[in-house]
Parts: sequence; structure tokens; C-alpha cells
Amino acid sequence: APRRPRPAWALLALVLAALLAAVSAKENEEEAEAISKAANAGISIMLLGSVAFMMGLFYLVNHPDPEMVKYSWQVISSTISIFAAVLLFQGVNGIIEATLLEGASEGFELVVSMVHFLAWFSGLQLALAYITGALHDGKVEWTHEKEEKMERQIKCYAVLMGHITGFAAINAFGVLQQQVPRTPYSVFMVAPGAWFVVYLLSQVTNHIRDSISRADDGTIDKAEALWDEETEETEDDIVGLAVSFLVVQTLRFAIGGVLPNAEGEEAEETLSQHSNRQVFKLIIIGIVLVFGEFLRTIYIRFTLPRLTPQMRNVIMMIFAWCMLFGLDWFISANFFVSEHGMKKQVVLALVVTSLSMTLIFFLEKIADLPITGDQIDHAIHSVVRALGILIGFSWEKAFDTAVISVTESVEVLPEPVTKLLLAVALAALVVPAWRHFILPSILIYDKQDEEEEEQFEEGEEGGEEGAQGGEGEAGAKKDLAEPLLPTVKAAPKRQATSKKLAGGEDKALKAKCQGYEKQIKALEQRNARLEASLSDFVVELAELQKMADILKRNPTSPSGSPVRGQP
Repeated sequence: APRRPRPAWALLALVLAALLAAVSAKENEEEAEAISKAANAGISIMLLGSVAFMMGLFYLVNHPDPEMVKYSWQVISSTISIFAAVLLFQGVNGIIEATLLEGASEGFELVVSMVHFLAWFSGLQLALAYITGALHDGKVEWTHEKEEKMERQIKCYAVLMGHITGFAAINAFGVLQQQVPRTPYSVFMVAPGAWFVVYLLSQVTNHIRDSISRADDGTIDKAEALWDEETEETEDDIVGLAVSFLVVQTLRFAIGGVLPNAEGEEAEETLSQHSNRQVFKLIIIGIVLVFGEFLRTIYIRFTLPRLTPQMRNVIMMIFAWCMLFGLDWFISANFFVSEHGMKKQVVLALVVTSLSMTLIFFLEKIADLPITGDQIDHAIHSVVRALGILIGFSWEKAFDTAVISVTESVEVLPEPVTKLLLAVALAALVVPAWRHFILPSILIYDKQDEEEEEQFEEGEEGGEEGAQGGEGEAGAKKDLAEPLLPTVKAAPKRQATSKKLAGGEDKALKAKCQGYEKQIKALEQRNARLEASLSDFVVELAELQKMADILKRNPTSPSGSPVRGQP
């Protein structure tokens, strides 16, 4: 018969099992308590930080300096547009990766990525053509209200689809960058190759737009001109976004020794091992490039129609990417060595936002100094725009991490479907508010910037021609000009523009001058209309006088016979 176990051994086994269960439960409880504390701490930090951040935005958009208010609204607009673009692109790209690229070869992945980019690029052209009415039959009747609505609508979709297409270009050429030989030269050559491809596509689409615009009546109307202008500006932004990212990928590879993946991400163990020396190298390269663009704006007057704006966009965005990834290296290596989740991304975004807004504040103070001329002010404004892009990029990384965290916790639907639905829902909530309540202010600021840039370019052509032209027109407009503004001999531009007042007085003086200029133009137009009406009135009066003279010489009765007794 089999030997029965003794009760003592059975009791000992039960005691041991109970002890192990208790220890395991204690460990699980401690682990659950630690996780709960960490989650509670994270939620608390987000709650307090969100309140402080929103109040900080209120301070910025109500700042006493109008320029700081303008930059604050531009930063908010840039962040929102990048947020919506990233969500929509990653939602669509996630579906493509799940359905087409699971287990696919590198060549097939490259082809799919390029087709995806071309689809967004083509969709951009068609969407802007449809919104502007360039594809409609007949002329578009423009009213002031319709024009404002059209500008807001096309700006919204041009910026949004431009960012989506830019991220699609980053993904396509980033995949190519992963497949070339791992040498700095080979990796770098993808960037100019991407520039050439996008530039070639833009030239082809420019020819197509011109052919379509002239196909109906041989001329380009206002809607067709708006289509071409907005599309070219968006294509320049695509070049800047894609080429700058690929260049910075090369810099990170050359400095850090590891090429990040196509989305710019590094392994956590690699991210925490970057030294402060590497951080300094990456950031200083971005600063040197933007300083070179600063000097070019001041001293080099030669520009190319499409290439110069694209080069400016590339350099400014290289500066933004270098600052972002440099600060990411620094924070990961010194403060978040083992944790690289949402908390680190939010801290990075807050640090970048604080530093950028501080730099914008001091740069604006420098621009207000009497010693700075129009050239330096123009260059400073370019740097400020780059800092605004940097803030948008930093929050884009946080948004990306947030979307991934949410989709991983949802088990009802597949992760790619959850990401796409989340992207569509958030975009449907955010984009209309951005379009109706933020973009109108951005359009006003953009028009002011365009007018300042046009005045800057006209001033660079020299003041002598303007002075001679003013002397030639002085006799024709003497009666109009003298009561408003006395004739002052034109001075060289440097003397006229560099002696500025400090701070708000300078801005107020500029606003008054612009107001006077508008009044002069309005009065000139009114005077021209009055002169035309007066000449017509004089002609009619002369004709009436002739008729009166005839009647005096040959008076007649109502029946047509001469009146008796009249001479």
C-alpha cells in the first residue's frame, strides 16, 4: 500500500504555502501601491501644471507689448496645427503599417511610404484648388465678407495639410535614410535628395496650376492667383520640415554615433548615455546656422524666388530640431535616466516653452533698441519664428507619447483603429475652434508681417528713386499733401529708420505713421474721384449754358412759334 503523508508534513506545506502567498500578496500590494502613488503623482502634477500653464498663456496673450501678444498667438496657432497634423498623419500611417507593412521587405516599405507621401502631396494641390474655387466654371464673385472667409478657410487647410504632407515626407525619406549605408555622408545625402524631389514636384505642379488657370480665358483671376500663392508657400514649408529633420538626423548620427529610427526616436539606454559635450555640439550647430542666416539677411541682398525662402525655412527648422533633441539628450541623461514616458515629454515641452518665450522676450527688447536698424529687426523676427516652431515641435513629442499611451490601454478595438478614431475625434474638436477663434488674429498678424517685409524690401532698393519720384509728383499733389504732412526732404534710410524711440513709443509712432499713410491714400483716392466728378459737372454745366444762350437768342412758345413782343 502506498505510504500516506504524515499530517505534520502536510501542515508544514500548508504553512509554507500560506507564507509564500502572504509574501507574494505583500509584494503585489507594495507594487500596486507604488504604481498607484506614481499614477496619483503624475495626475496631480498634470492638474497643477495645466492650471499654471493656462494662466501663463493668459498673461502672454494680454501682455502690454503688442509684439509679445503677436508671438504668443502665433506660438499657440503653430502648436495646435502641429498637434492636429501629427494625430491625423499617425492615425492614417498606423492603418497602412498594420495592413500593408507587417513583415514586408524594406523595398516594399520604401515604395509604400513614397506613395503615401505623393498621395498627401496631390491631395494638398486638389484641396486648395477646390477651396479657392480655382476649379469652378466661371468667375468667382468676390465680396469683402466672402474674401475674409476664403482667406481663413484656405489658411486653415493649407497649414494643416502642409504639416501632414511634411510629416509624410519625413516618414518617406526617413525610411530611405534607414536603408542607405550607415556612414555620415550617405545618410546626409538623403537630405539634398529629398529637397530635389520636392522642388521638382513643386515645379511640375506649378506648371499644371498655370495651365489650368489659363485654360478657360487665358488669364489668371483672383481665385487662381490665391491658389498658386498658398500652394507655393505650403510647398516651401514642406521642404523646410522634411529637409531640416533629415539633416538633424545626420547630425545626431555623427555626434551620438547612433542613427535614430525614421521617426527620430532612440532606444532608452542610448538616449540616457549622451554626454553634455554631445548636447553642446548639437545645440551650438543650430545656433551657428541661425546666426549665419541672421548675417545673410543683413548683408546679402541677392535672393532666388523659391530657393531663398526654402533655405530660410530649412535653417530655421534645423535650429528648432537641434534645440529640441539637444535638450532631450540633456534631460534624459541627467534627470530621467530610467524613465522616458509621458512625464519626461511634458517636462521637456515645458522647459522648451519657457526657454523659448524668455528668448523671444529678450530678442524683442533688442529689436526695440535705438541702435538696431530694419535689417537687424527683420533677422530677429526670423529667429523668433524659429523659436515658435521649436515650441510646436516640443509639444508634438508630448502629444505623440500621449496618443500611444491611450491607444495601448484600450483593448476593445485594435490599436491602429483606436489611434485613427482618436485622431479624427480630437481633430474634429480642435480644428474648428482654431479656425474660427485663432486664425483670424493670425491672418491679421501675417498681413502686418507681409507689409513690413514689403516695406523692408522696397527700402533696400534705395531712397533716391523714391525721393525723385516724390519731387516729380509734388506739383500734382501739392494742394492735397501740404495740409496733411509738410514736405520734408527725404533722408537716407539708415538715418530715418535707425533713430527709433524705445519700447512702446516706437511701436505707437509706427502705428501713427501707418495710419497717416492710409489717410493720405484714402484722401488721394477721394480727391481723384471728386476731380473726375467735377470735370463731368463742368462739361454738363457748359452744355446747359450753351442751351440757355440759344434759348435767349431764339425764344419760342410752348407750341413752337415765336413769342410776340419778344426780340
